[in-house]
Amino acid sequence: MLFLLGVQEPGGRIVITQEDIASALGMKRSAVGLSLQHLQFARIVWRERQGVYQLNPQVAGFTTPAAAEETIRRMDEAYYLDVDDFEERYQAAVEQHQEELRRKAAIRKMPPARPTDLAAHRQRRSRQGHRATAAAPE
Repeated sequence: MLFLLGVQEPGGRIVITQEDIASALGMKRSAVGLSLQHLQFARIVWRERQGVYQLNPQVAGFTTPAAAEETIRRMDEAYYLDVDDFEERYQAAVEQHQEELRRKAAIRKMPPARPTDLAAHRQRRSRQGHRATAAAPE
């Protein structure tokens, strides 16, 4: 978090890859990814796209106090950090992520509905296409 605060642009925009963060801090990229993920669960930072992050305006640096106040005033209350249920929101986000991982793992373990024999599938489709063409009136 301190590293991100140091490399931010005014307003909290950060343009840096996880690999660059890992290199600068002497960490593995996977550890950086996990750390960023937890900062996202806490709504302290969010990923705009690959290599571009945005700090929550309540922790971001601005060029003037007025710019900070204006940005925070326009912010969705769901992203406020100074709320009584901050810990519950964080835990709910972590649990939601873990549930999504469990759901995806269960889907991967499911056997395919049919064998995935592409050649056989193409032959069946080809035969069905010939039957449909032969049966079609002229």
